[in-house]
Amino acid sequence: MFSLRALTTITCLTTSTLLAQTTYLSEDFTNGVPPANWTQQKASGTTGWISTGSRAWHEDESGGITCDSYLISPDIDLSNASTAYLHFAGEIYYTSYLANHPSSLGDGVNTVEVTTDGGVTWDILWNDTSLNNNDTYAPNLSLAAYLGSATVNIGLHYYGTYAQEWWVDYVIVDETPVPTLAQATNPNNGHPYTLLGASDLASAQSVAESMGGHLVSISDTSENSWILSQFRNVSGVSNDFWLGYNDLQIEGVFEWSNGEVTGYENWNAGEPNNAGNEDYVQMTTTGGWNDTNGIVMGHGIVEISEPSLKITPLAAGQLATFSVGSFPAGANLAYVVSINGAGPSNTPFGVLEVDLDIISPIFPDRNGSHTVSTYVPPNLSGRTLYAQAVVFEPDGDVTLSNPIAEPIL
Repeated sequence: MFSLRALTTITCLTTSTLLAQTTYLSEDFTNGVPPANWTQQKASGTTGWISTGSRAWHEDESGGITCDSYLISPDIDLSNASTAYLHFAGEIYYTSYLANHPSSLGDGVNTVEVTTDGGVTWDILWNDTSLNNNDTYAPNLSLAAYLGSATVNIGLHYYGTYAQEWWVDYVIVDETPVPTLAQATNPNNGHPYTLLGASDLASAQSVAESMGGHLVSISDTSENSWILSQFRNVSGVSNDFWLGYNDLQIEGVFEWSNGEVTGYENWNAGEPNNAGNEDYVQMTTTGGWNDTNGIVMGHGIVEISEPSLKITPLAAGQLATFSVGSFPAGANLAYVVSINGAGPSNTPFGVLEVDLDIISPIFPDRNGSHTVSTYVPPNLSGRTLYAQAVVFEPDGDVTLSNPIAEPIL
């Protein structure tokens, strides 16, 4: 809480050191297979894991040879980690030769496994259950069971006789449920955008909210083209892009999840068609839009707009709640409040549209949103409250929220 009776100066506003995201392992196999510090163990078969097209690849071998091979990561130190997730991109061919296929023709098995004892024992973390040739996938797997261990190894385990072909790429271990692939700022609106690894809609939306943003809303052709040019050719992109557009409320009436009204759409021919109750929208790699369900894979694009300030309720003699959303997780912020005027006030952080009467303490935040309450003295009834939030972002930038000028009831 902060007091509306307090006075201070803008010079008290400073940034603080913020914790950085930790990446424990990142491998794209660009420099061959096995990469530096990785190992290969072949229980049977001659070729094993090899490099093809900057991916790790394993195929079956002719002559009825049974292949049983591990491609093993270097030690991953999770001794001090509080969260950890494994991400990778994969593709399979000759899927019907998997042993678990409904119409199985073989004994093939693709698994991702974990060991903490140097390979003496292995835990199966993921098992390939693909049904179709050239199925692609990008699982995001929790490593919570291995937190505290300094010797965690990931093993890509191929087994089969006259069996499947398996490609693997972009093996990442980090702290987030969905990895970040790229970031860029749109020069036309100044908004930062973040491209996420592949996930379902709910996972992408959850990450967007945790970052203080939303799945992207698109205002016009220029923004649509900019997004496509920035992210279509990023390494690791294997699916279409999730947009923050849906018709959950009224079938056929699409709305942006952040409440923005743009009037712009860019549907592919024949879309939206609601085939099988499709309430969500993806941008395809051609830039057109397609309605789809929320369980298919896609790359979320997170947009962080101007920080949004609200004050409710605003009545004399009551607690008023100041809340700010849509800013990067890990930021610090302060509230500037006045009952005397709307500025302008020149500060080291930009021009504020509020007089510098009252400035709150600096509040740390990790979730991309912040709420604080303060008491409104009875003698302020009938006055106008002017307020604006100052947000100190983790990268050192400072942004200002929308200004507010509201009567005190």
